Amino acid sequence: MAAWATNDVDEVMRNFADDATFDIGPDWPKLSGREAIYDLMEVFFGRGQVVDLEIRHLAVDGDVVLMERFDHWIMEGTPLSWPVMGAYQVREGKVVAWREYFWPADGDPGFGSAGVS
Repeated sequence: MAAWATNDVDEVMRNFADDATFDIGPDWPKLSGREAIYDLMEVFFGRGQVVDLEIRHLAVDGDVVLMERFDHWIMEGTPLSWPVMGAYQVREGKVVAWREYFWPADGDPGFGSAGVS
């Protein structure tokens, strides 16, 4: 998670396996593969800046990590925060499955659908 605070797509993507999946809810496309995930990350970091990922709870069981956190971003000069619950599967130190569930206070953290399909 520390890589996110760098706001550097390449740094974040170093943590994903080539065959990773990325699923952040029904309003977003489920992505497969580093290239597709990279494209979405470019949109995220192009529209906003991570200020802090405030981890509230963290549990690990084998290759699965469960995390409750609050994301704090700046979107077009406006600070926004929202709660997130996620389940992440890791293999050989790389994320192979990223699943998150969140509901920003205003219904959208400012990314829209990110123009990704």
